[in-house]
Amino acid sequence: MKLCALHGWRDRLAGNLLALNELLKALIVSGSLGALVGLERQWDEQARDPEARVPAGARTFCLIALLGTLCAHFSQDLHPLTFAAGLLALSAWMGAYIFSMQDDKPGAGLTTAASAAMVYLVGGLVYSKEWKISVMITVMVLILLAGKSAIHGFSRKFTKDDVRMALQFLAVSGVILPLVPDQAFGPYDAFNPRSVWLMVVIVSGLGFAGYVAVRALGQSLGIMLTGLAGGLASSTATTLSMSRLSRDEPHLAQDCALAIVLACTVMLWRINFLILIISPPLAIDLIPDMAAMSLPGLAYAAWHFFRPHQQSANSGAYRNPLSLKVAMQFAAIYAIVVFVVKAANVHFGQAGILVASFLSGLTDLDAIALSLSNLFITGGVSIPFAGACIVLAAVANSFTKLALACGLGDRQLRSRVALLLGSTILIGLGLFLLRILTGSSLSE
Repeated sequence: MKLCALHGWRDRLAGNLLALNELLKALIVSGSLGALVGLERQWDEQARDPEARVPAGARTFCLIALLGTLCAHFSQDLHPLTFAAGLLALSAWMGAYIFSMQDDKPGAGLTTAASAAMVYLVGGLVYSKEWKISVMITVMVLILLAGKSAIHGFSRKFTKDDVRMALQFLAVSGVILPLVPDQAFGPYDAFNPRSVWLMVVIVSGLGFAGYVAVRALGQSLGIMLTGLAGGLASSTATTLSMSRLSRDEPHLAQDCALAIVLACTVMLWRINFLILIISPPLAIDLIPDMAAMSLPGLAYAAWHFFRPHQQSANSGAYRNPLSLKVAMQFAAIYAIVVFVVKAANVHFGQAGILVASFLSGLTDLDAIALSLSNLFITGGVSIPFAGACIVLAAVANSFTKLALACGLGDRQLRSRVALLLGSTILIGLGLFLLRILTGSSLSE
């Protein structure tokens, strides 16, 4: 009997020691993470004013993290509301501190208070053995705190219109898209409202991302950034603006030609990225074609930037490419292209799709590429034939850019763009014919 009691006492002691060891480990980890955040807060305050009194530094944040871990422990062993009560008490304390500072510095301490709450919650996560999440959250908090100047400078670069456009994109993607019905109807079952609106979200989102990159990075990268961003946002708009600029400022013709060629080259990969989202096998099949059609633009870019005594133009001013009007216009174009492609497939077979691809590519490459991607998914066309149609549409689109540049640009720009885009068109036609002759026949 005594031996059983001795064994029971020994097991309880071992269990208590194990629990104590786990608690000590959690306290060490949470205290260390809290101290890291506190060091950043302390450094930030002292960097702004070396003589300033730091209200919450490494010690304070270490204690807050330890408090979170202990409250999580007591919440498990004593009362389930202990952790919530600790967070409420911390919030009241930080609220009183912020209120006391409002007369001297309105709004001061809000970031520190939010950081303190996060550190408290991290302490609870550490006690729950969520080590990876705890470290990830702490690193994210440190990045946000240390990036204060960069974030403030980033936000100052945007206008009220930019914010309004961003909210419109959130509405387009997060509010309207879930409400749009996912059902095909109409002639040839060509109209699927959700499919149409999803394409609007993808295209407008990609264009908006390119615009944000320009505003965030600035225009110090010059004409290269202009071409790259133009390819993401609108290669047609880039061609128009650079052609007109070359006529007004002939000494910038070489740089303007580079912007146009880069925009048209980036446009090819942007289209392939859109296809990748919808149909990865088709996008992978198109990689060699896109790479070959990109060669003239990449070669000219390399020559331009590595030649001696190069000059660089100032990058053009870009307007935000996202608006509900543009989104609705693209939705209408996309729906019409889908209808034309399906009708051509029904009445004229794949020869009709080829004609529709070329005609659509003259004005808009996104719509026909996405339409063919969806048609491949539904089994309407094979990968080789869909790839041939997209290459043909890219050729037609490059021809449109070439016509715009030759019609609106300076003589020097015309000669360079004609050579480069002409080469792209010839390469594309060769690839198209190769696909047709080597198995991408209309009978497939």
